[in-house]
Amino acid sequence: MSTPSPEAGASDGGLMRVASDKISRLMDLVGELSLSVAETVHSPDLQGLELSRFDAAAHRLGMIVREVQDAATELRLVPVDEVFRRLRRMIRELERQTGKRIDLAVEGADTAIDKLVADRLYDPLLHVLRNAADHGIEPPEERRANGKSEAGTILLAAQQVGSEVRIIVADDGRGLSREKILRKAREKGLFGPTEEPEPSALWKVIFEPGFSTAETVSNLSGRGVGMDVLNATMTALRGRIAVDSNAGHGTRVSLHIPVSLAFLDCLILRLGEQLFAVPIDVVSEITRPNRGDLPTISAQGGVELLRLRGVHIPVCRLEHYYRGTAPGTNAADKQVFVVFATSQGQLAVPVDEILDRQQVVMKPLAGRLAQVRASFGCALLGTGEVALVLDCERLGAGGMV
Repeated sequence: MSTPSPEAGASDGGLMRVASDKISRLMDLVGELSLSVAETVHSPDLQGLELSRFDAAAHRLGMIVREVQDAATELRLVPVDEVFRRLRRMIRELERQTGKRIDLAVEGADTAIDKLVADRLYDPLLHVLRNAADHGIEPPEERRANGKSEAGTILLAAQQVGSEVRIIVADDGRGLSREKILRKAREKGLFGPTEEPEPSALWKVIFEPGFSTAETVSNLSGRGVGMDVLNATMTALRGRIAVDSNAGHGTRVSLHIPVSLAFLDCLILRLGEQLFAVPIDVVSEITRPNRGDLPTISAQGGVELLRLRGVHIPVCRLEHYYRGTAPGTNAADKQVFVVFATSQGQLAVPVDEILDRQQVVMKPLAGRLAQVRASFGCALLGTGEVALVLDCERLGAGGMV
């Protein structure tokens, strides 16, 4: 019986170690290739020419480029367990420092995530774990008195949902203290003396810089830093955070992060002469309303509302939100409304036209442009134009004020 040659074995599922900067360089080149192909296919020099096979060839070329983009993206994906492993080791140290018993449950450790994201997640997640161990999990005697097991549990879970990864840190501790957080928030002027905010609005204040309800500073927490760093990191990663807490039943922090930071599947929108791009995953509906359903100003709060199948949806007009953006060129009853699904609820944005669906190359906003509100960055289109990529979560928060 013949034995396989070394060459055959090496080509059969072998692993290679490749520097991450080389993969990043490859992804940059793939992005440039995508732009060049789109620029060539949509070149004005082709207008009026009779090219019988061009459309089919261009379509096939576009499909191949997209497959190359997906393959390049997969090269930079790593299991999130690279981060989780380091966090597991910290649990024993947290037990020693707090004197509490903590069980760590891990789910979805094989979920793939962008290496650039993984490199930046450890410190923010470590702070969430420290908060859960220090503030959330009760001492054994307190847990016994409340009918709980002496050992507290922290869940660290990851799951891919569509084109994003959802990471959850949840504990079964005492939960967030509404009274303490609200008192501190009022002291900082974040809420009025008699204002009673909804839980979703109140929990957001823990991400304010310097916010802490701890009466003493320990080596684990109390300095008012950490959660604001998590918030800044998530913004930089085009992600978002959700917090839910029930008194006596624990706290749940959910991080929603794109699988890839290089390419984004978007709808391209036009309002006047300005182009916008919006991630396809947040679009729940596209509609052109009847005349009776057009936006009207509500009597309470003065918010403009669109009626859609009996439900009133807040409207955000981009020309009001972004100074310098010209109003739409279409009449109000000719505009298209794109309805976004956000954590605050639905949000309707009127535009003149939906141009295309594209997988765009993302570039961050730098310099003075970094101050642009509610934007992930800019998208480079094959036509040579640039579109502003909307962050619908922040747009929704600002648009419904």
